[in-house]
Amino acid sequence: MFLNSFIKLIIIFSATSLLLGCKADSLEIKLSDKDIQSAIAGEAVAIDFEAEFSMLGELDDENKATLDQLLVLAEEFLSLDDFEIAKGDFGAKVLLEGSIPLTANPEEESPWYVSVSPYDSEFYIVQLKTGTKFDRLESAMSDINFLLSADPFHPIKYKLKAPGSTVIAPAVEIGGITHLYYAEKIDNRLTMNFSGGPFDSTGGGFLVKFK
Repeated sequence: MFLNSFIKLIIIFSATSLLLGCKADSLEIKLSDKDIQSAIAGEAVAIDFEAEFSMLGELDDENKATLDQLLVLAEEFLSLDDFEIAKGDFGAKVLLEGSIPLTANPEEESPWYVSVSPYDSEFYIVQLKTGTKFDRLESAMSDINFLLSADPFHPIKYKLKAPGSTVIAPAVEIGGITHLYYAEKIDNRLTMNFSGGPFDSTGGGFLVKFK
């Protein structure tokens, strides 16, 4: 679901040159300790996401025709999820809701997914990554229009429910405060923001140790 919503969004606004860059304004992912543990055990897990993008201008007939071609391409990857276009102060806002794979499989095919892997004997690392189909997606989009490009990395907010678990996160913003190094046992929930700097070229992520 996440894949198709994301592809559909990128397709629409890259094709029409209306997207203000290919990065999301925000990408929020909700997950829990049970989700992570299920993924570690090899189960198929899908976690909820919300994404918001900004755009300017309106779609004309030519761009809509290009859009139709690209939507056919998106259908090849997964069934499309719904999205909403809302009016913003300087244009439109695109709001998405769906799901993204959470997996311990390093060979995950989805263009975007959340990876779980051992870090040491106690901690696991959770991180947004691109899968094996990302390059294929970019190539297929370029075949339609050489200006099309999918961005692999986005500002990301994790909403983690993991009572009693210990979290370690680098360069993270929590509750309006930026931490070079954050390491705490959380009571119940924790919201972590990763954006800018190194996260322009790598997926935001954190370490977690379960109680």
